[in-house]
Amino acid sequence: MESFDITLDAVCLASRIILESGGETYRAEETVEKMCQGLHIPHVEVLALPTGLMLTLMKEDGASVSRIVRVRSRSTDLKRVDDCNAVSRRVAAGQMDAGEALERLREIHCAPALRLPWMVPVGALSAASFTLMLGGGWLDFCVSFVCGAVVQLALPVLSRRRMPGMLGGLVVGFLITLITMVSTLFSSAINIEPIISGAVMPMLPGLATTNAIRDTIRGDLVSGGARFTEAVLTAVMLAAGICIMLSMWGGMGL
Repeated sequence: MESFDITLDAVCLASRIILESGGETYRAEETVEKMCQGLHIPHVEVLALPTGLMLTLMKEDGASVSRIVRVRSRSTDLKRVDDCNAVSRRVAAGQMDAGEALERLREIHCAPALRLPWMVPVGALSAASFTLMLGGGWLDFCVSFVCGAVVQLALPVLSRRRMPGMLGGLVVGFLITLITMVSTLFSSAINIEPIISGAVMPMLPGLATTNAIRDTIRGDLVSGGARFTEAVLTAVMLAAGICIMLSMWGGMGL
């Protein structure tokens, strides 16, 4: 019984890591199936959704055990997805047992993401580079760099306050536009459009849209529709934050 419980914990944690890190739902399901094959589980039924996982495993005596895993937070961390895939491949090949897999998966799940001192310059440089690509000048590059840095500093604060991701997009769009409009008070050579567009670009839900299309093509209509709705609403909230700030700025006559 203990060994079976460890197996159940391992496959559930593997699928949870994938779903929380921006992986596709079919990848989470295939990971469970491949790991169960490697661990000699005779029968498995799994249904993965962006917000959770339902799993049933059958024991050798014919009894079945079911478990539901709730996924409350989602982000983009492809390194965790890759590390989890590496573990599942080793389990499927018989090179790792359930106990070793569970220990390694716990390390992956508890490993800290990229730290803030790295995220701030990386996010700022990404936003500024997009601004250059969209036709901005070097002055616009500097303003967009500041926008990207402020956004990366604001995201952990919003996360600690448990603000939903879509409302966070509203705040981010508002902040980016506010910084951009304030910068126009100091120089008339600043171009608003490439700065706002470039600073917003790293925040757009490109991975979620791609996963939505993949899930839909594979026949996972519920997951595909849910991810597509999330991507659209995230983009709409970013645009709404920008529009609100522009309207307020225009109303102040600045």
